[in-house]
Parts: sequence; structure tokens; C-alpha cells
Amino acid sequence: MARFLVARAAKSDSVFGGSDPTAFETSNPLRLFIIQAAIIIIVTRVLGFALQRLRQPRVIAEVIGGILLGPTAMGRIPGFTKHIFPPPSLPYLNLVSTLGLVLFLFLVGLEVDVRVIRRCAKESTAISVAGMVLPFGMGAAVSVGIYNAFIDKEKVSFGHFILFTGVAMAITAFPVLARILTETKLLYTKVGVIVLAAGVGNDVVGWILLALTVALVNADTGLTALYILLCAIGWILVLFFLIKPSFIWLARRTGSFENGPNQVMIMITLLLVLVSAWITDIIGVHPIFGSFLVGLMVPHEGGYAIALTEKMEDLVLVVFLPIYFALSGLKTNLGDLNSGKAWAYTVAIIIIAFFSKFIGCAAAAKAFGFNLRESAAVGTLMSCKGLVELIVLNIGLSAGILDTRVFSMFVLMAVVSTVITTPLTLWVYPESVRTRLDDASIHSHHGKTISGDEEDDTDTSSRLSPKRLLVVLSSFEHLPGLMTLVQLMQPTLAAANPSSGLANDASAGLRRRRSKQASAGSEGDAAEKSTETGDDSVNSVDGADDGQYQPPTLASEAPYASIMAARSQAQISIDALRLVELTDRTSAVMKVSESEDTMRADPIINVFQTFAHLNGLPVQSTMSVIPQEEFAPAVTRRCKAAGSNFIILPMTLSQAGAGQGSGGGAQEAGAAGPLSPLAATLTNPLESLFGGGWASNASEGLKGKYSAQHFNVVRKIIQTTETDVGVLIERKAQQAGGLGMLSRVGSQSILFAFMGGPDDRAALDLVSRLCANNRHLSVLVVRMSRISSEEAGEEQLPTVPPTVHHEMSLGHAHQSVLRGGSNMDTVYPTHYGGGVAMQSALEATLEDDLALQRVQDQVAADRFGGRLTIETVSTARPLRELMQLAESKQPAIVVVGRGRRNPTQTHREELKALIQTHHSADATERQLNSEITKVIGEPATALTFAHTAASTLVIAAGFSVAHRA
Repeated sequence: MARFLVARAAKSDSVFGGSDPTAFETSNPLRLFIIQAAIIIIVTRVLGFALQRLRQPRVIAEVIGGILLGPTAMGRIPGFTKHIFPPPSLPYLNLVSTLGLVLFLFLVGLEVDVRVIRRCAKESTAISVAGMVLPFGMGAAVSVGIYNAFIDKEKVSFGHFILFTGVAMAITAFPVLARILTETKLLYTKVGVIVLAAGVGNDVVGWILLALTVALVNADTGLTALYILLCAIGWILVLFFLIKPSFIWLARRTGSFENGPNQVMIMITLLLVLVSAWITDIIGVHPIFGSFLVGLMVPHEGGYAIALTEKMEDLVLVVFLPIYFALSGLKTNLGDLNSGKAWAYTVAIIIIAFFSKFIGCAAAAKAFGFNLRESAAVGTLMSCKGLVELIVLNIGLSAGILDTRVFSMFVLMAVVSTVITTPLTLWVYPESVRTRLDDASIHSHHGKTISGDEEDDTDTSSRLSPKRLLVVLSSFEHLPGLMTLVQLMQPTLAAANPSSGLANDASAGLRRRRSKQASAGSEGDAAEKSTETGDDSVNSVDGADDGQYQPPTLASEAPYASIMAARSQAQISIDALRLVELTDRTSAVMKVSESEDTMRADPIINVFQTFAHLNGLPVQSTMSVIPQEEFAPAVTRRCKAAGSNFIILPMTLSQAGAGQGSGGGAQEAGAAGPLSPLAATLTNPLESLFGGGWASNASEGLKGKYSAQHFNVVRKIIQTTETDVGVLIERKAQQAGGLGMLSRVGSQSILFAFMGGPDDRAALDLVSRLCANNRHLSVLVVRMSRISSEEAGEEQLPTVPPTVHHEMSLGHAHQSVLRGGSNMDTVYPTHYGGGVAMQSALEATLEDDLALQRVQDQVAADRFGGRLTIETVSTARPLRELMQLAESKQPAIVVVGRGRRNPTQTHREELKALIQTHHSADATERQLNSEITKVIGEPATALTFAHTAASTLVIAAGFSVAHRA
């Protein structure tokens, strides 16, 4: 018995029993497959990261990685191929790669949206045809020499070879083309739209020609080839005219268009893919053609195709596809190109493949009115080959049409053609000469260009008239605060036009009309009610080229039309920009190419548009799917194009930061107090695009998911835009009741702490206008006048050394002001035109006094109806005073200036003491002192310690309005 157990143990395949883990066994092929897959994925990913910096698509890394793993490079290492890729293991690897290829071609079919062709049918059809006929003819011509020089004439028919090489030359890699268009930001240009549509047509026709070629190659006789083609056509008809209607009906019954595909729809879709691949395989066409047809069949309604792609793309693109291209590389041996004739034909193939596409497509584009640069860009982009070309070549190699040498020549052509596409496109068609379609469509405003300098209001002293708002939409948690702020900004009729005879006459006419049905005492109420509820009959403008608000006019109710016309002249218009991050996923590219459908199905845009409808606000919504580093330029570009004069960027505090209390958050710096929730767990305005919120504990959140890139988006917008920016910071705990606040008229109050400077003057301008335009709003303006600690009888705060930025801004002459040695409120450089001039303390204070005096004059003239109050508070701790006011007043919104532009009087010492009081972790303190404060400023950072549910609106003056005389 013991000898039997020892014998069994000796046969163990464990490494402890001396077994070779790289040895291939048919009874257990998984072990070597894992090693092969891991090596392939690691090599291709490493190359992908390196080539990404050169703006090359990932397929180039996968192809080059496969070539390096093959006999060209690592295959020359003794024992490498024998142990890692032994010939007996290749059929198993090939099975996995073929399954992955079938699923990938299904994703390619999903990515193809034939509706794109209808947008520009003539141009795209002409470019597509020209981009196939000329390359097909020139490819057939050069293939004559290749056939005579390298192909075995007894095994390969001349006609089959000519047909195959012509298709290989004519086809365009649509998946790679769509990725290049997106990454080069061409998809929103005229060139991008035309190329995308032409690429769709080229891709579909190319696969049909490939199926035809494979059918002819697999057929023994012409009659067999005819049967194959007829069966393929029959299956296409069954798929599109019988199965597709049933598929759509089932998807609607299961709610898949609204909620995404469920497991039943996923199962049915995958079964259709496999069955279609099986059918096309048994009739003599390659199985990938069947899966591609199912991808074309799947509807794009409601973003269904995008949702399906999101569920499947990771496994296919990360595991299956690199294995397929690695197998392709194993079949490629550049060492076979060992003669001058081989390299001469290789160079000829590369030149003909590129220039035949380039000339044909560029000439067609020029014939349709494109300029030289645009035509050159069209020709360059259409010459892209990529992975589709490699799939075609592998099919030719498997069918015996190509040998290893000719296969290597065409693979090299595909790699070179794809590599040069991006840099050559950027060279012939740089961003400086492009015209974006969405920007051009919104420049027209009833026949005139909207300029950011134009103002409807005649008060030239106030540059911040919030008439045209640019609202950045990112996630649901930001919507309540945005809705609250927008409603507060919306003028009421009486306040917006206090001297408007049109509104008064309309109200009088309405009262006379209703006086026949109501008592004299109810006339005023009826008029007011009709004025306030008139929005229900208003249609907002969504996505129209022209954002002008035009209420309907009813002949029988002229007074109503007059009232709504008066209201439309005073109200705001909104440009909603939805930003979505462009990742390396195929679904992200599909969202760009199908941006209209994606925007219609986007819940955030739909909710915001519904809110605008209910409030009678004209809104134009747009969506941009772009890389994260392009968020700030996209906002700035959209602001200029739409003529917006105020940008609203939302931020959100974590749940822990929304606690209610009284006074705890504003305790004396250094005294014991309750742990403040979130001074540091702010999420960026696009947080939902990059992951979930931060940890509820402030320190854990900062040490965990915090990323400075999120805050840099907002900071870069503030630093680069010429328009005033409002960063709306809201606490999550408030959001449940955020909208209910507006139903309580008495709760619509704003607290504004004026500390001096360009940002504070911009904020003063804003709150005074809001109060003048909204008769339900009350505003408390508190001027924080700093005094020394000795005057206040308080302990001197520890001095914080100035940063390099402060040293450059202040100069040595102003150090005493920065260190709190002066009782002056502000000393800062101010913009005059394009330059910067240093002001004295007296000049700076004078500007602040003049700004406050203008508002006080308006208060004296009763412009605000007693709803705006100005107070002055002298204190050595302005931040502490601000926190106490926020906790005691509990306003709807606390408005503060950012105070970071050209700082000369700061609150760094007091803020540092507050941070040390509430957070003991050094890392947390450093982050609060650096990234967060740089974005929102010191007053707003201090408010995160206050126990209040109020939102915080941080105002940053734009460069063009930094100086407000």
C-alpha cells in the first residue's frame, strides 16, 4: 500500500514534484495558456503606454508586441518559442483568439451607425467610393508583380489573389479611424463628420467584399460560389427583416432601451452572435462576418448599443484581442524580407496603399468644396488601416492566398499606414484652422453675433449681468444646488422691469378683463397670480441654434402675450454643458459619434431641461466627450462661442460635512471643539465622471481617493477664462431638501461677506443685481474690516512665511500688510487693460468704498425694497466671524470672493489655525493649505468648518473684469 501511494505521488504534476510549469499537456492546456496570455497582455500594455505618448492607437502596440514575440525578435532566443509558444499549444490559443475575434467583430458592428451616412450622404458616398475604387485598381496592378515574384501559381489562383489584395488595399479600419478622430478632436468638425460617415460606408462595403472573396476562395466551382452567396444573402434578409423586429419588440417589452440590457437580452444577443457566426461559417463565409451582421442589426435606440458595448468590451479588448494579434505576430517574420526585391515591393505597397487612398479621397473632398487643408485631412484619415487590415490579412494567410513573406510585407504596410495617420493629420490640419460645427451653430443670435461684451442692461458700471449662464453639468448630486441658484438668479417680472410700461399696461388690461368675474379686492391677486404662473405655457428652447426665448402669442389673450414678452426680455438664458470623460473604451468613442442620441438619453440633461421648462427658461444643451485634460479648454471655448457672461461650476461636500449645529465650527482657533466634517472632502465638479465620492471621514478621504487633478480642472478654468466664474459648493445632506427651500419664500436669503478685492467687488455686483431682480430674495452684506489683534484684545496668531507667489505679488514694501500689521482691508495689484499696476493701500480701499457706496446709494433710493442690508464688522478674525454669521443666520447661500488673484492681504494665518484645530493629520493640513485653498480661496475653505446647511458660492472675477471701477 505504501509503495502504491509513493508511485501515485511520483506522478504528481505539481512543481514540487519536479513538473515543468511551461510544459504543454493536452489534458491540462490551461497552465500554459495562462502563461501565454499573461506575457502577451503585459508586453502589449507596456508598449501601449509608451506609444500612447506618441498619440498612436493601441492596435499598433498589439501588432508590434505580436511581432516582437514572434520569430522576428524573441523567437530568435533559444528555447523561447519551444517553451512559451510550442506548436502543439497554438490550436488552443487560436480557438480563444478566434472566439475573441468573433466577439470583437460584433463590437465593430455595434460601433457602426449607418444613420451617420444620412447626415451627409452625397459627400460621404463620393469619398467612400473614390477611396475604394482607386486603391482597389492600383492594388490589383501592383499585385501582378507580387504574384509573379512570390506566389506559388499552382496553389493560388491569379484571380483570387488580385481580388484579395485589392480588398486589402481598399478597406479602411473604421474602429481605429473613430478613435483617431476622437483623440485628435476632429469629430466635432466638418472633416470629422464627413470622414466618419465615409468610414462607415467603406467599412460595410469592405466586409461585404471580403465575404465575397472568401466565398469564392472556398468554392470549388462557380456554382458552389453562387450557392454560398445566395445563402449569405438569405441569412442577411432573415436577420434584418425577421429577427430584428422581434429583437426590438423584446427589448421594448423588457425595458432595455430605457434601463439598458438585462441578462435575458444579453443572453439572446450572445446566442444570436454565436448562431450567426456558425451559420456563415458552415455556408462557406468566415464566422466573423456573421457576428458583424448581428452587430449591424442591434438597434442604437436609447443608447442600447452603447450599453451593450460597455458590458462586453473589457474582456474582449483586454484579453481576447491582444491574443489574436499576438498570434498574427507569431506568423509574421520580417526576416523573410531578405532580398532587395522583397523590400522594393514592400515600399511600393506602402506608397500605393497610402497615396491611392489619399488622392482618391482628397480629390473627392475637394470636388465638394473642401479647402486644401480639409481635403488633405480627409485623404490622410481615410488611408488608416489598423486592425481591420490585419484581420483581412490573417484570413488570407489562413486561406492560403498569402504566404508568410507576402503576409509580412502587407503587415508592415498596415503598421506604417496607421502610424503616420495621426501626426500627418495634425500637421496638415492643425487646430488653428479648424471650424467646430457646434461653435459655428451657436454664434448666430437672430442674425447677429453674440459678444461677451454686449449687455442688455444699460448700467455700464456692472459688468456682471447674469443673463447668459454657462452651467457645467456633471452628476445628479449637483442638480439641487444648481436649480436653487438658477431660480434665485431668475428675475421676477416686477423687479426686472420696475419702470416697464408694457408690463404695467398688460397687468392693468388683465385686471380689467377679470374684473367682470371677480370682486375689486381680488384684482391685484389675480394679476399677480397670472404673472407668476404664466411660465406653464412657455416652451423652452432645447438645443436650438438660437437661444432666443419666444413665448406663444394667442390672439384671444393678448395681455398674456404682453406679460410673457416683457418677462422674456428680462430673464436669463442657459447654456448647459455636459462633460463626459473620453476613456480608452470603445463605448466612449461611440458616445462621441452618437452624441445626439447619448444626450437625449442622458438623465442629468433631461432633468435639467425639465426644470428649465417648468420655469420658462430657454436652455441649450450640449455634450462633450473629451479627455480629462481638455475639460477646462472645452468650458472656456464654449463660453466664448455662446457669449456667456457667467460660468457656474458645481462642487459637493461629503456627507460628513453637512452636520447641523450651532457655533461649534466657529470656535476660537486653538480651542477645543467638535471634529469638523469636511474641510477637505470636496469633490470636483466632474467627480462623477472619474469615480465615486470620497470617504466620509475627512482624513481618510484625503489620504484615499483624493486627486489634485479634480481641483485643477476648476482652477484652470478660473485662470484662463475672461468670464466671471461662480463655484457652487453644496453639502450632500442638504440636497434632499434643496428644492423644497424655494417653496418657502422667507428662506430665500443670501449672506455675503465683503473682504475687498476684484473677486469681492464682482460678488457684490452679483448679489446686488440678484436682489434688485428677485423680489423674494433678501441679502445681508457684511463688510469685514480687519483690525489688529492688539486693538481687538486678542492673542496674535503665529506668523506664516509668505510663499513665492505672495512675494512676487506683494514686493517687500507690502509685507507688513500681508502679516496683519496694517488695518487696511486690501492691498493688491489691479488689472488695467492688458497690464498689471500695483495699487497703494489707499487706492485699493477707495475702490472698495466706491463699490459699496454705489450699492448704498441704491439702498437709499429704495431700489431693493428694503431687502438688502449692509453692515460693517471690525474684527481681527474675519474667518471666524464669517463662520459664526453663517451658523447664526442659516441663509440659503453664502457668497464669498475667491480672493486668490494677486493676493496681498490674506487669511493664511487664521486658516492655518482653523485647520490645525479641526485636523491633526499633517497630510490633511498640507492638502487643505495647498490644493483646496488654491481653488476656492481661504474664506470658502473656512466655511467648510461651519455647521450650516447653506451652499457656498465662490466668485472669481474674470480677467476682462478684474478691475471694476
